[in-house]
Amino acid sequence: MKIQEIVSTYFSSTFENNLLQEISTYGILKNAEPDKIILEVRRHVELIPLIVTGVAKVKRRDGKGNGIFLHYLSSKQTSAIALTFAVERKKSEIRIETESNVTYIAIPSEVVNSWFVKYSSWRSFYFKLNREQTSFLIEKINDIAFEKLEYRIVKYLETTSLVNNDNVVEKKHFDIARDLKVSREAVSRILEKLEKEEVVTLGRNRIILN
Repeated sequence: MKIQEIVSTYFSSTFENNLLQEISTYGILKNAEPDKIILEVRRHVELIPLIVTGVAKVKRRDGKGNGIFLHYLSSKQTSAIALTFAVERKKSEIRIETESNVTYIAIPSEVVNSWFVKYSSWRSFYFKLNREQTSFLIEKINDIAFEKLEYRIVKYLETTSLVNNDNVVEKKHFDIARDLKVSREAVSRILEKLEKEEVVTLGRNRIILN
C-alpha cells in the first residue's frame, strides 16, 4: 500500500483531511524488525514515529546499559514523551524499541511541532496520549511502591499479551527481569511458582498464559 492509502485507512477517523495530507506528504513509511531502536537516548528527536501496525516498547535509559520498561506503543499511537522532547528541542531521555515487526510513519519533528498550532485534532491526539500514558506510569509507580513482585510480573505478562493479542509471550526470563529492573533469579522463581499454580506454562524463551 502507498503511504496515502495507509494514512487514510488507519488515521482518517482521528485526524482532519488537511492533516492527513500533511502526514502523507512529509511522512516516511518505514518497517522495522523486532528489537530495532527507533529512538535512542541522548539524541535530539528529529523524527516522530507514528505506529501503523505492530508493537514498540518505551524504556527509560541512562545510556550506561541501565533501564526500565515504561509502556507499550501500538497501532495509531506515538510517544507523548517523545513529542514533548521534540517541542522543547531537548535530547531524548527514552528509548523506543520494536517489540514485534513494526510498520510506522516517521515524521520530521519540525513539521509535527507546527501541527500543534494548525490542527485541533493533533492537539486532541497529543492530550489523549499524554493522559493515557501518564496514567499508565502512575499505575506503574504505584505497583513498584506497593505491590509484590509476583503481581508485577503477572501484570507485565498480561499487558504484553494484550498489546500483542497473543497469549504466548515470547520473552526470556532475563528480558522480563531487565524490563522490571529486578534479578533474573527472582523472575525465574516466581514463574516456576506460577507454573505450579497453572497460571502459566513455561517453554523455551516463551511463556503461555493459561
